[in-house]
Amino acid sequence: MVSGRLAVVVVASGLGLAAPVLADDTSTAQGVDPATISAAADEIRFAEYASRGDRARAAGKIGDAVIAYSDALAIRSDPLIAGRLGMLLVKMGRHAQAADLLHTAVNRDWSASPTERKAFTTAYGIARDAVCMVDVQVSHAPETTTIDGKPWNRARMNAFFVFLSPGEHEIRATLTGYRDGRAVFTACKGGSMDVPVTLTPLPPDPPIEPTPAPKAPPEPAAIPRPPGLPEVRMEPLGEPRLGMAGAVAVVDGKPLPKQEDPYGYDDTPGGDGKKSGVRGSIGAGPVMVLGVASWAPAVGVVLSGSVRLMPVLSLDLDARAAWLTSGIGGRPLQAMTAGGIASICGHWHWLFGCASGHLGIIRVESTQDIFANSSFTWMKPGLGGRLGAQWVGSRLGARLSVELIGFASRTRIDIERTTIADQPAVMAGVSAVGLWSF
Repeated sequence: MVSGRLAVVVVASGLGLAAPVLADDTSTAQGVDPATISAAADEIRFAEYASRGDRARAAGKIGDAVIAYSDALAIRSDPLIAGRLGMLLVKMGRHAQAADLLHTAVNRDWSASPTERKAFTTAYGIARDAVCMVDVQVSHAPETTTIDGKPWNRARMNAFFVFLSPGEHEIRATLTGYRDGRAVFTACKGGSMDVPVTLTPLPPDPPIEPTPAPKAPPEPAAIPRPPGLPEVRMEPLGEPRLGMAGAVAVVDGKPLPKQEDPYGYDDTPGGDGKKSGVRGSIGAGPVMVLGVASWAPAVGVVLSGSVRLMPVLSLDLDARAAWLTSGIGGRPLQAMTAGGIASICGHWHWLFGCASGHLGIIRVESTQDIFANSSFTWMKPGLGGRLGAQWVGSRLGARLSVELIGFASRTRIDIERTTIADQPAVMAGVSAVGLWSF
């Protein structure tokens, strides 16, 4: 306690001695980083609040100690101060808040003495026996979450846990485009339970029926062909689905030689009257990715573009993003991947295979009220392949494919000296895309 007060006096004295220098030298003051000054001031205030709480706790003033420790934790999180505040809340009978703080101290504090760590563990056991640990799973990442009418889960995670006192409680989650999810349950005492909250999509607006177009007048009857003249007609030729389509002149059921066919030396017209050549398509659809810092599925959307250089060869470019639907390693972690995949593909009838290159990122974030924020981002170049099936009509089509991408390095997550995940250097994906050809 004496050393804490001494540190405050030394730092304050240092700032006081520096004040004349800063006032006399304007150029030096302009070079000081305001963020550095603010961080130093916050650390001094944190140390003062923590020291004030220790003195009040030693004097038996529990209320003053609770206020001082709470003010310190409002500046930054600290497992040691959280444990000391949790022990005081146990004495006050506020077991739910105490369990949350002591959970942090027991699992994350390595600076406490063995005696104080034992006291944290004992107090945590008392608090856990009096409350229920509730694991909440929301079907979609919510915009707002309330527990008994109070805001909760500001990080918008779809999986988190909370300590609640025994009795009836209500959890409500909201998301634009979905009906509110609501769960009413009775929390047990001294145990744990799972509470799912389901967000149901709202039905789409009814379609507006278009005004029927007027019927075209009937075509006049065909003029009969005079006797002795040959019958000439155009018949389709080729395969429109593969980009090879045309027509040939037929006289009395026999195709004309190329020299006699008026269209013989023209580019073959496609099924829509345009000349055939390089064709393209764009599309979008859902995607599921495995290997985003976990083998749990990550779901998202993919945008696709393709250029058919030849009937059997195309160049494809996909842009996709997917978000993990659960935590990682039992921790409140969110993960996502975003990037592009360039492919050169060979086609045979409806089937195709591709050699692919990937360039994108994997990002992991952790946010919790009393925990320090953590985030990790990895750039992930890689190579792999894709197999699938594709159907293309005159304008619309569909594609179903699976791909496997290998990376140069694994994805490893370490938080507070603990390995949360060590994912192999591979990522798999499945996508279904609706196509529009041009």
